[in-house]
Amino acid sequence: MTREYDERVDRTQYAGYTPATESRRLIAHGLPKVLPETLGGRHRFSPLSLYVGDRLAAAAFARLDDVGFFWLDIWVLSQKRGGSWSLRGGSSTAAGPGDDLLAPSPAAAVLNGHARADGTARSDLNAERWFPWPAKWVAYGIVRLSAEVGTVRFEGRHIAIPEHGLQALAWRPGQKATTVELLDQKGDPISAIPLD
Repeated sequence: MTREYDERVDRTQYAGYTPATESRRLIAHGLPKVLPETLGGRHRFSPLSLYVGDRLAAAAFARLDDVGFFWLDIWVLSQKRGGSWSLRGGSSTAAGPGDDLLAPSPAAAVLNGHARADGTARSDLNAERWFPWPAKWVAYGIVRLSAEVGTVRFEGRHIAIPEHGLQALAWRPGQKATTVELLDQKGDPISAIPLD
């Protein structure tokens, strides 16, 4: 079940965190060196991954709601001319039964391949839909990577993969398919997967 982002979320806490504030904090300071082993008690959410591209970013968080369900939140942000970041959209997906989002990434044999795109979504950067100009679509999603993948190359950038293997990405859809190149721990190519 996926729930689309609602602009009112910006003004309230979203089960323990404010998405815009935490996403901007992640962009400013990067991922923490150590993540909690599990969520519960005072750890109600944890950042999972971050991608910062050309005036576009995606941040992923694991979240524990008030009734004990785990959620995967992905937020997409765009950079304004002054350099500040604005939350533009996002979605939440319930984690599957037994899917520990903070657990180390499984081997390729367990994952049935080196990578799996766990769903993508699109968001319109034009906040006011009543204006006549065309939509400015961006796409975002998360890729689940096996333990053998050390980095990915995406839109000319090398991204180190967190231990849990979940990497958020954001891009502007184009004429050709967007792909992610997978590299092993030594930096040698393994394969590539399409996102569109």
